[in-house]
Amino acid sequence: MPATIRKRKAPSTTTIPSPRKRPAGTQSTFAAARRTVDEQHVNPEASEPSDQLQDALTDSVDDGVNNEPATGDSHVEERLGIVQREFYPPEMGNARCAMYNNNELPRPLQVLNTTIKDTAAARSKIEVGEAVVHWFKRDLRTNDNRALHLASEKAKSRGVPLVCMFIVSPQDYQAHLTSPARVDFELRTLQIMKQDLAEKDIPLYVETRENRKAIPAHIVDLCEKWRAKHIFCNIEYEVDELRRETKMTKMCLERGIDFSAVHDDVVVPPETLTTGQGKQYSVYTPWRRAWVAHVHSNPKILDTYEPPGQNPPSARDKLKDAFEMPIPAAPSNKSLTEEEKTRFSSLWPAGEHEASDRLDRFLDEKVGRYKEARNFPASNSTAMISVHLSSGTLAARTAVRRARDVNSTKKLDGGNEGL
Repeated sequence: MPATIRKRKAPSTTTIPSPRKRPAGTQSTFAAARRTVDEQHVNPEASEPSDQLQDALTDSVDDGVNNEPATGDSHVEERLGIVQREFYPPEMGNARCAMYNNNELPRPLQVLNTTIKDTAAARSKIEVGEAVVHWFKRDLRTNDNRALHLASEKAKSRGVPLVCMFIVSPQDYQAHLTSPARVDFELRTLQIMKQDLAEKDIPLYVETRENRKAIPAHIVDLCEKWRAKHIFCNIEYEVDELRRETKMTKMCLERGIDFSAVHDDVVVPPETLTTGQGKQYSVYTPWRRAWVAHVHSNPKILDTYEPPGQNPPSARDKLKDAFEMPIPAAPSNKSLTEEEKTRFSSLWPAGEHEASDRLDRFLDEKVGRYKEARNFPASNSTAMISVHLSSGTLAARTAVRRARDVNSTKKLDGGNEGL
């Protein structure tokens, strides 16, 4: 079950020009852009094209066979807003791709794993401070959250409070083409989480930081403000985020802080499964067989992580500023109208409680006919939990475990074919 796929989401209104006769090679680009816009008001995970989408699509029809713009300084993907040069450099060539694939160059995840291993001894010597921090990112839940559980256990081991935080980054949202609907979903989820955590005297500190590159240093500053010596987070697998975590592991250690980034977003971590030649799988069916066999051989990877426990009563006074920090409004480039907010909150209720309810309804009512009905969208036969998996209000591990538990066998490749 490929759990690393991430969907993005779409804008509010964009008009697509009528298709005309196009040069060879442009049909797929045009169709992809049309699909992006067609998803607009029904899926808070689809990609957001740039404001010049219509003009870019028109240009892609008129520029000629090579699809180059009149200026000659950009490709169609850039004009569609799919590639944003203010955030990303030109793509690597085939030779460099081959070097990564042949293990001649370390991939970003390999660099992070090596950094974690090389710093483990030094980090283990750091004593617990006056608080322990969990950094929420794409894991917006309190149940079955590995890093949050580890942070809570670390705090309890010394009787200090757990502090949770989330940074709203307009530049990160734009760099990942995150739509206003997705941002709205996350902010609504954070409001629910803030209330749930407050019942355990755990603060959720949320603030907006405009400069994405300054976020790591700001997080370290917050840790020092709270006198925290340990910060936990779950790994995100995009290249920029992997490199950020590598940088933070080293930077925090230099400041006397143990930064622990752990695998949680997927059931089987990347780099775990390889072919007989030691390479990444490129064909789905052999990869799926290897994935199922690995889970069967390591059943504990589906075990649940308990939610955080109660903070000491003193946390309310000690971390008063964090408790009083409100959930911010959406950045100006990702805001919705009031009518859109109402509509999306009705279509996609936020939070882990809703995610759990949707999964339960699917397993109770729909799973028996899923195999036959899944290819017919009008039949409403799917679980409708993709937004929850994408934003982390539901762990992939949780979904697999609960599906296994209602199956007629504990084998992931047997029993009810709908599962």
